[in-house]
Amino acid sequence: MKLALYSLFVGVLFASCALGQQQVFDQSKIVLSPFSYNEVKLQSGPLKKQFDQVEKYYLAISNDDLLKGFRERAGLPTNGAKDLGGWYSNDVFHVFGQLLGGMSRLYAVSGDEAMRQKVDALISEWAKTIDKDGYFFYSAKPNAKHYVYEKMVGGLVDAYVFTGNKQALQELGIITDWAIKNLGRERIYGQTQSEWYTLSENLYRAYAVTKDKKYLDFGKVWEYSDYWNSYLAGTPPIDSIRHHGYSHLNTLSGAAAAYLLTGDEHYKTTVKNAYNFFNDTQAFATGGFAPNERLLTKDKLIEALETTHNTFETQCGSWAIFKLSKYLMEITGDARYGDWIEKMTINGIGADIPMSEDGKVLYYSDYNPRQGQKRNYFLGWSCCTGTRPQAVAEYADLVYFKGPTGLYVNLFVPSAVSWNGLSVTQSTNYPEVNFTELTIKTGTAGKKMVLAFRKPSWAKDAPLIYVNGKITKSLLADNWLKVGRLWKNGDKVKVVFPMKLYSDRLDETKAYPAAVMYGPVAMAVNVQDAYPSDLISADKIAHGFTPVPTKKLNYEVSGYPGLTLKPYYQYAAEEPYILYVDTAVRNVIPERNLAFKGDWQKNKWAFFTKDTNASLSASFHGTGLIVSGIGYKNSGFMNIEVDGKLLDSVDTYSAKGPEAPFELSYKNLTSGAHRVNISASGQKNPLSKDSYINFLKFKAIE
Repeated sequence: MKLALYSLFVGVLFASCALGQQQVFDQSKIVLSPFSYNEVKLQSGPLKKQFDQVEKYYLAISNDDLLKGFRERAGLPTNGAKDLGGWYSNDVFHVFGQLLGGMSRLYAVSGDEAMRQKVDALISEWAKTIDKDGYFFYSAKPNAKHYVYEKMVGGLVDAYVFTGNKQALQELGIITDWAIKNLGRERIYGQTQSEWYTLSENLYRAYAVTKDKKYLDFGKVWEYSDYWNSYLAGTPPIDSIRHHGYSHLNTLSGAAAAYLLTGDEHYKTTVKNAYNFFNDTQAFATGGFAPNERLLTKDKLIEALETTHNTFETQCGSWAIFKLSKYLMEITGDARYGDWIEKMTINGIGADIPMSEDGKVLYYSDYNPRQGQKRNYFLGWSCCTGTRPQAVAEYADLVYFKGPTGLYVNLFVPSAVSWNGLSVTQSTNYPEVNFTELTIKTGTAGKKMVLAFRKPSWAKDAPLIYVNGKITKSLLADNWLKVGRLWKNGDKVKVVFPMKLYSDRLDETKAYPAAVMYGPVAMAVNVQDAYPSDLISADKIAHGFTPVPTKKLNYEVSGYPGLTLKPYYQYAAEEPYILYVDTAVRNVIPERNLAFKGDWQKNKWAFFTKDTNASLSASFHGTGLIVSGIGYKNSGFMNIEVDGKLLDSVDTYSAKGPEAPFELSYKNLTSGAHRVNISASGQKNPLSKDSYINFLKFKAIE
């Protein structure tokens, strides 16, 4: 549902439409520095393609539609604007501030003047809607005021830093004065409803830009000391109720920002320990984490993987990972923190699908081991539509870093950068090939410096480095492979990675669940009725996959005619796949085999209907059946038929909490083939508000 302090700059100068920026932080705290957004040029490849799509999408959103609610609250004309709908019109975790930040960053990368003008216009018109006392929200009754204020701080700082909009800082001062007077200070631990604990980062960024002490002092108010200090003490907490996954990773960027302001080592230790915790105990093979948006123990993590399709909050999670990992690379100089970045560009946000016209985005990645699918969220303009442009713009700032002695290559993507008398153009189809190639340009005298390449943690053997066709020795330090020499114009460097298929178990003490990987790439197979239980066996990994000559990283699977193993990122919207293999779900009926009739809808958790003419049916083989669903306060009776006979009519109403999962088990059927059918009866418990039924899955009993 959030760049680094040290990516902020005091002034913005324009020359030939190029953005120039000056660092403002004590360089003694920075081991490696990123380039400015406009200094790195993404070239033809998957990341550039996605960047262009995202920029076009957000540029096309109507300014009047974005401003409609603000103007209505202020009593101003709305210019015929329409409601965007979803979270935006309902003022739920409102993303206007994130959109300002994302668009500003997109402009900084592309230099598209139309995007800069859009940011200017939005800030100018939004400022007219701010009340005299500084109240600035979309509606009179906004959700999550702390959250929305923090996003506005970030967006306005970005607008100043990346587009040169000076009005942004004026309005930032006005809304911050309001927030200092009016935002509640309860600071309830784990309060996901407000996410107050993410405020410090952007306030520290505001202080870095303005040097106005009110931002520094207000940022200190929101430091999440109780949580941060658990990492400092080496006792990270896991509480599935209070620890919302994304925001509890995002808050750690506030600790990193505090380190850059103060130099206090305890902040640095905090973020290093937190990174280890997330990667060692929470992350899936893809790099994603927090199923159902919660931090979980390993057993609960496996359980959630098997029961949910909401495995990873993709856009927001990728954004938080990019930020924290980049902070750590800069303040430690260690390349290992780039591994998580790489996984997100390949398996995270880099593997998602385009947004729909009505603001729906791939909110969740789905790693369910019986069947996953890529689907856009059922509501428009969720928090992930705010982090999407921010994260995609960040690509340009994650490829290269610069240090005292040389240039550091973190990502292996088509790109170009010039620095300190050296120009580098990187050409590659990695990870669909196992190498990347760089062409060097220098002046006539050449340039003596170090070129360093991240050694990925998945690479058990060191990558091979060739200079002008000859293998070259490198020095391994801080997980960088360093080659120092006098580089001459036209030099060519080729880095070859030891990529192969291997298995990655979620819990190394258990055979399942497990995924097939190829280097940093999460692989998946298409869904068939016969469950591929031995897909991750040692014999299968070694001998069971035959490359498809016409399709990169596609493999036929021995013993399973028609089954294809290919990268998760190659799967299109609603194309069924299995990423994690888990024998515990082999008897679950895959979604592709369900037959829907009538008016069924899909929400965050389940398929639901109250249409008495609607039904859901499937064939299965066994001696029984388990029907899983969710009960709500508006749930009614579910009719369950097997082989055309009514087996049960179940009251699914629940007065417990927001939702109550249930399982209904029916045994002692004749062994063989059967067909199940469920429907809404139209009847309800007198206490229920309606007669909806909510379906999760069928599982055959052998």
